[in-house]
Amino acid sequence: MMTDLSTRKAERCVVVVNSCDAYADIWPLFFAAFKDRWPDCPFPLVVNTESLDAAAPGLRVSSHVIAANEPSPSWGARLLSTLKDQPSEYVLMLFDDFVLEEQVDGKAINQCIEWMDADPTITVFYLSHVPGSARPTSDYRGFEVIPRLTNYRLNSAPAVWRRQHLIELTRADDNPWIWELFGTSRTFFHHGQYFCAQPGHETTYRYNYTTGGAIYRGKWVSQVAGPLIERYGLDIDLRERGVAPAQGSPRTLAEKLRMLVQGFRASGSLALLIIGLLLLSKLRARKEPA
Repeated sequence: MMTDLSTRKAERCVVVVNSCDAYADIWPLFFAAFKDRWPDCPFPLVVNTESLDAAAPGLRVSSHVIAANEPSPSWGARLLSTLKDQPSEYVLMLFDDFVLEEQVDGKAINQCIEWMDADPTITVFYLSHVPGSARPTSDYRGFEVIPRLTNYRLNSAPAVWRRQHLIELTRADDNPWIWELFGTSRTFFHHGQYFCAQPGHETTYRYNYTTGGAIYRGKWVSQVAGPLIERYGLDIDLRERGVAPAQGSPRTLAEKLRMLVQGFRASGSLALLIIGLLLLSKLRARKEPA
């Protein structure tokens, strides 16, 4: 039986799983791994999707869906609706292809919540490392400060968020890529503090982040999904969704131009600053010794 303190924490945080109806075939794998790797998760899970009900034996899972007679809104509108509908102060934000491969460190997540309780200016603790230049020291063990002008200061990595701050950083017309690439400019003027796991301390929520998860551009990453599907004895045929190429594929010029246009719509002239920061980081990476 949970202590009173654990009960209070469970009531103040919810796990938001970002997905959509078209990715419902991924849910059985996500939830099988989640139950296996975090069987005592005290938080309810809410799936951000359009119309389908999500369920998983042994887990408290519900869906935040749009009424059947309403047009399907954009990803950003759905996320805002999901976040505003939650009574909790915090959210653990995940995506449906962040399939767990090791046990979750629930104590570390509770510690993040305690730190955020003590300092209401903390916006987020990313549970993965956000690459960048030299970082200021942090008072929080295992985490470092993300400076203001940092690429992907807003990103989709597993993270404990102050729900209201996440709402402030999201726009209804966002899609996931524009949200984290160009939406990062919104954090430059945001009043909150941003932290990420230090290298070597990314042990709280472990999934195969080197491939981006179990899905790459809508297709299964076979080396990630295949062994896990076998582990949990799931009836999933990778061929139905398709398998991503081993080396991935670069974006076409048309895709890059389309993202650039969307970026200017999302952040105006600040898109130029984002592009400049991206180019600077690439130049730095080329100068670093192999």
